[in-house]
Amino acid sequence: MEDVRKLFPALNKFRAYLDTASTGLIPSTIHRALVNALDALASDPHAEELIDSYTSRARSELAGLIGASADEIAFTVRTTEGLKNTLRSLRVGSGDTLVGVDMDFPTVTSLVDSFCRVRGCRVRIVGGRGVYTTEELRKVLDGTVKAVVLSSVQWVSGWKVDLKELSEAVHEYGALLVVDGVQHVGALSLDVRSEGVDVLCVGGEKWMLNPYIGTGFMYVKRELLDVLDPYPYGIRNREVPEGGWGAYWADPDKDLWKLPPIARSAQKFEWGGGLSLFAVALYEAARTINSFGIRNIESKVLELRKYLCDKLLSEGFSVYGYTDDRKHWSGITLIRTGLNPSREREVVKVLKDRGIAVSYRGALGISGIRASTHFYNSKEDVEVFVEELKKVLTSSQL
Repeated sequence: MEDVRKLFPALNKFRAYLDTASTGLIPSTIHRALVNALDALASDPHAEELIDSYTSRARSELAGLIGASADEIAFTVRTTEGLKNTLRSLRVGSGDTLVGVDMDFPTVTSLVDSFCRVRGCRVRIVGGRGVYTTEELRKVLDGTVKAVVLSSVQWVSGWKVDLKELSEAVHEYGALLVVDGVQHVGALSLDVRSEGVDVLCVGGEKWMLNPYIGTGFMYVKRELLDVLDPYPYGIRNREVPEGGWGAYWADPDKDLWKLPPIARSAQKFEWGGGLSLFAVALYEAARTINSFGIRNIESKVLELRKYLCDKLLSEGFSVYGYTDDRKHWSGITLIRTGLNPSREREVVKVLKDRGIAVSYRGALGISGIRASTHFYNSKEDVEVFVEELKKVLTSSQL
């Protein structure tokens, strides 16, 4: 663990950093890779081969992380762009239904709501206030449902949806399972093929160890690449022309209205312009995670969650949505102290002043102190947090 923690210099600024669900820490490997890439571009503005190399390697590393193929991986600006492109590609209208859950992240609810207002489809919302079983989700499925769109790990409760069970139910009705995986990928294992995910959208800024500057990727199942149509298309959403792009730009005889065909890979879902520097960050993050092994990381994340929950429950705190069934566990734990929300928010502020980073989150009357544990955390972090939480609750600062 000392070797792992040395990769994350920001840990030295906190007594305990338990806020990855808000913003993940950046390892020194990614910082160095970005600086080196910028230095290379500064000395040679035409160093496209460097970024192109990172782009290719990043697709392979990301694909390996989630059990996909490289041609099923597209780069996006965080999770939002991937979800936008996915929704835009759906052939739905009046009489069709999209399914969501009542406490999903506001980006998901906003996108689905606004999309259906334009397309004329209905939104069917599953209740559960952050805790969703396959049995409850199955009840709302019927022949009008074209897609279920939800986060696999809920941002408030930390509840992890059983994707394999849900996908089987969704596919019985010929619908698609579209997953926001930003609170999942990088911390927990996910095999998109075996778990039946049709589209997965992931931002890099949390558990994927990327800077908070717009990195992200998406997976689109190969069988859907010829079906989904995320128009309009930029030139880089098209197949690489014979001889490469360099030869294409220089060709004096090309007809600009007779363009290369649309890419038959997930690249058709990208922004469609030039290459992005942030492929560097995504490559280094996926390489780092794969080098440690996502199963090993998941084991560490869930070991720390259990340690945290055991200590909290033994001290008389409540953990929202707690279950002994580990398939619903994630790195997010929502703690309820029994105080009203305004006083719990004050607790978070006092903890921050004491060097403990956690968040306060809630919706629909469910709220609490959200702690999140990643593989760079330790049991000592958990102990410091719980002890300081107890001290704050008995101090005169509230």
